[in-house]
Amino acid sequence: MNEIIILLSFTPERPWGIDIPNYFWFTGSSAAAFIISSFAHVFGKEEYKPIAGFSLLLAFILLVAAPFNLVDDLKQPSRVINFFLYGWENFPTSPMKWGVLLLIAYPVLILFEALILYRTYFVEIYNKTESNLIKFICKTITFNNLEISNQATKKDYKLGFILGCVGIPLALCVHGYTGYILGVVHSISLWHTPLMPILFLASAMVSGTGLLIIILPIFQKFFTDFKKVDIDMIVRLMKLLAWFIVIDLIIRALWLSFAMTFNDGEKYQLMAFFKESLAEIILVEYVICLIIPMIVGFNKTLSKHLSISIISSVICAIGVWVFRYSTVVGGQSIPKTSSGFLKYTPHAFGQDSIVSVISNWGVFIALLFIIMAIFPWDKEMNKYYMKDK
Repeated sequence: MNEIIILLSFTPERPWGIDIPNYFWFTGSSAAAFIISSFAHVFGKEEYKPIAGFSLLLAFILLVAAPFNLVDDLKQPSRVINFFLYGWENFPTSPMKWGVLLLIAYPVLILFEALILYRTYFVEIYNKTESNLIKFICKTITFNNLEISNQATKKDYKLGFILGCVGIPLALCVHGYTGYILGVVHSISLWHTPLMPILFLASAMVSGTGLLIIILPIFQKFFTDFKKVDIDMIVRLMKLLAWFIVIDLIIRALWLSFAMTFNDGEKYQLMAFFKESLAEIILVEYVICLIIPMIVGFNKTLSKHLSISIISSVICAIGVWVFRYSTVVGGQSIPKTSSGFLKYTPHAFGQDSIVSVISNWGVFIALLFIIMAIFPWDKEMNKYYMKDK
């Protein structure tokens, strides 16, 4: 019995490593990209229509790349089948089980919305090509609907609007459940708060908007007919990013003020946790990665400089990744009953390592170019940017 008590007094090795914050970052950025695409498809914001399809495809790519982190975290990829075979009896109280269904339904919905959005472009390809194979592919992905008329376009718009309306809460749930997974864990004081899903969603809007600002100019400059970056769109997105940062900062302030002021015994753990790296957290996560980009976003003169906007967005995206890492990994470093914090250094190679994360980003970049090569997003942009030429 004494041996058991001694063993329980030690903080065990953390179950989650570097793969999990990377997974959280990808799903969150996907939700943000989908919401931005919905500004045009659902809320009728004309100014976002040129990038709506591009943002929708980015959301799909991010979500397809994200689960590879989970497979790597399992150590044995064959274990992924267990997610689908076991544990359904606990579905009402299992956020992980909610995630299984969400990770299936959400990308399917995005794919269908993208196919509907680009249906007329694929019909044009079908009518122009002589290749039977390409004709078969176009016929399949348009669901054998090869009609081009005002009535057919209205039907596409209506169906896209419905899918967008369904997709918004679905996108929020896909990333919200990741915060839910952390928030329900009683044993880790840094996680255990009902604000965790909202906090993850707020920071996700920051990283997703930042990623879009980074990627969009590259594709506009090098992979379109007009070969020009829409600076007005970048300024608009930077202002949107700044407002998302304001929301993120407010929710973080609420989270920390409640956690470290009104918790009973847990507040002392959290105070000790933040005291260890308070200067780095304030300087890096808040000042450099949030407040400075926020100032740039609200300043129209600064945000008109493409290089400044891209650098600010890169910093934001990195800052949210660091926040995910410090929350997931840092939360597990807080001791249960023993003194001292558990130290963690990710492996350079192998599973759940730095190379794993870099490889996942490689998968994302590969998927980005493959999907963008398949879908005629550039023709959609040309429609808006070259109509006056």
